[in-house]
Amino acid sequence: MTDLILLTYGQIGDELLKAATHIMNMPVEHIQMISVYDQPDTADKLPAHIEQAIKQSEPENQCLILTDLHGCTHFNIARKFVDPSHVALVSGLNLAMLLRVLSHQDENLLTLSQYAEEGGVMGISTTSETQNEDCSDRNKL
Repeated sequence: MTDLILLTYGQIGDELLKAATHIMNMPVEHIQMISVYDQPDTADKLPAHIEQAIKQSEPENQCLILTDLHGCTHFNIARKFVDPSHVALVSGLNLAMLLRVLSHQDENLLTLSQYAEEGGVMGISTTSETQNEDCSDRNKL
């Protein structure tokens, strides 16, 4: 089992987890939330919060940190905790990524990290034209 840490601005992680729990229609386990608010002391206090969350994970479990934004302060701080055998970090957290991770939480850290990245990318698409005839018919009125 891989424990998860959602490390996000404000309540983004909480809301994504609520949505994922609703969609999956089941409770989720082994997840910790760290909400970041850009305060002057964020860089000083955040490392202790991350370290505590990692230590609170089950001793035999690995830990995957999912963060919302690559290159932001909390991402850069979390990078210092990456240990290929125990802790991984994936950025770009979105609902598709979270659902994929929760569905494969029993995978090893490397595989789960790859699933996270794939899930996040698969959740992105662009629709540039509307194929709905009903909408185009209304525009002719």
